[in-house]
Order: sequence, then structure tokens, then C-alpha cells
Amino acid sequence: MTIQKKPVFHQGGGKKKLTIRDIAKIAGTSHMTVSRVLNDDSKVRPSTRDHVLSVIRAYNFVPNPKARALSSNKSKLIGLLVSDISNPFYAELARGIEDKAREYGYNIMFCSEVTGKKKENLNFLLKAGIDGLVFASAKFNDSHINRLIKEGFPTVLVNRKLKGKNFNHVVCDNRKGARMLMSHLFSLGYEKIAIISGPSNLSTGVERLEGYYSSYAEKGIEINEDYIFKGSFDKDTGYSGTHSFINLRERPQAIFAGNDYIAMGVLDALDEAGLRVPEDMAVVGFDNTSFAAHSRIKLTTISQRTYEMGENGVNILIDLIEQKKTDQQHVVLEPKLIIRESCGQKLKNN
Repeated sequence: MTIQKKPVFHQGGGKKKLTIRDIAKIAGTSHMTVSRVLNDDSKVRPSTRDHVLSVIRAYNFVPNPKARALSSNKSKLIGLLVSDISNPFYAELARGIEDKAREYGYNIMFCSEVTGKKKENLNFLLKAGIDGLVFASAKFNDSHINRLIKEGFPTVLVNRKLKGKNFNHVVCDNRKGARMLMSHLFSLGYEKIAIISGPSNLSTGVERLEGYYSSYAEKGIEINEDYIFKGSFDKDTGYSGTHSFINLRERPQAIFAGNDYIAMGVLDALDEAGLRVPEDMAVVGFDNTSFAAHSRIKLTTISQRTYEMGENGVNILIDLIEQKKTDQQHVVLEPKLIIRESCGQKLKNN
């Protein structure tokens, strides 16, 4: 059937913007049926769906997003909260989250915590009407996240854990990844290995440091506490930690940077001090960010499958939003050792 398009006017003569109710009146059906067609509800009969869609096409109707969200009780928006967007890790994570969200018909609203305003960012996202939230910035005891989970708001943690088990999360096996790096360094003959770790209130920082400690315990080698520097997951921490090691009477042979962003600061500090990598000091990182493979860096690191981490987080969140699954989901991704040139060849007689 061909739909003859007719203009719709206000009573005063001005052209009217069509609504779902106008389309329903033209199609001779209810506005709820039109809403179901727009939301691809399988309960609508094929003949009715085809008729309503032909009216929509004939009138070039574009539904108001807010009205559509109200009719479906969903905004089709997912909030994403990360720690520091300047860290290349989060760019890769965000890409995996956004690509997967779009497959489900959702869009992303993004906030970075670099300003330290978590409460304000959260309030902004919630007021925007997001259907669920991906947290990539959680601390062990995060009252904001605990409140959302307690209230039943769809929430997933990626690259982070809380204390306890009452939360959905997707993480890499950080302890195993750290042990893989340490094993590789040991195999090359390095025993004096320093670590610049992340914060003690983040699961990633704690677990990678635990992997470092357990690796030394398994080797039966006593740890030099001067080789341990704790800070933030940023370049400044890498820079400061490296200078503290350089000034030691007995320098370490290698530095395990808690993430690739820290490793950038390590490399800057070593270059400034005139020390060569790996001839004078070996360096390893964690994350396998895009710059790690750069021809001037060639950083040995751990891939924690960042893009896949984002995809898995969205899969879990959509299950929660659409109530496909209500049980807790815990995904632990297997780390992969990426060997490049920042460790050098096996040491001789050292």
C-alpha cells in the first residue's frame, strides 16, 4: 500500500513536528504499537510492523530520543568512568567498550577522574539518565560504587576489583602477569630487579606487587626493600622512582614498571641520566599500550587484552540492564607476555 504524505499543521498554520501519537493516528493504530515498532519489539505482527514503518518512511519521521527513552524505560546510554584519559591504556579500553556498546544499540557517555571529582562525575552521568555504568577507576573501598550496587543499579568494574565479591568485574590475572615478567627477567640473568608499583588502594597496584614478591619467594632470593617504590600509575611516578634507584650505591639491573605509563617516565629518567636501555638498565612494563611497540621504545610488557576487557564489560552490563542475567559475573583474562628489546640479551657472569 502506498502512503500519500500529507502535511500536518498547527491550528495557527505553522508546520508541526510529528510525534509518535501523530504517526499512530495516521497509521490507524495506538501510540504504544508505534513505540514497540521503533523499539523492535518482536510481539508486533509483521503486517502491522510493515505498515507502521511505511508511514514512518513516508513522513521522514525521526523520533525524539527523550520520548523514545521514556516509552522503553531505557535511554540507550552507558556511562564510562576512567581514572586518567591521558593514560593510553584507557583509550584502548574505551574503544572496546564503545564498539561493543554500539553493537547493542547503546551510546557511551564518558568521564575522566583526572580532576578527582568522582562524585560530581557520577551525578552528571546519573542525571543524564544512563542505563548502566562501567567503572574503570574503582578503589578497594569505594563508597559510591558500593551504594550503586546496593541500590541494584547496573554496574560493572573493569581492570579493578573491590574488597569482597559482591560485584561484577572483568580483570586480567595481574599476579600471574607480574610473575611472567619476573620469570622472564630471571631467565635473562637479572636478579637485582626493582619495581615501581601503583597505589596500594587499587587492586591492580596491589596484585602486581604481590606477583613481584611471590616471584622472589619462589626463587629463594632476599628482596632489597630499597628496590621498591610505590606511587601512582603515571609518568611522574616512573620518573621519580627511577631517580631514586639511580642514586643507590648498588643500582638495580632491571626495573619492573607497574604499567606502561610508569615505564614512559622510567625511560625519560634513564635517558636524562645517560643510561642506555637495555645495556645499562633493563625495563619492563604492563598493559601493552600502543606506544610500547614503537621502534624507539620496544618495551617488553604484559598484554592484558584491554580491548577484549572492554567488550566483556559491556556484555555483562547489557545482561544486567536487560535483566538477562542477575547472578554475579567474574571474568579473569589470561595475561600474555610480549617480548621486545627493552630487556636485552642474557647477562654474562652477573
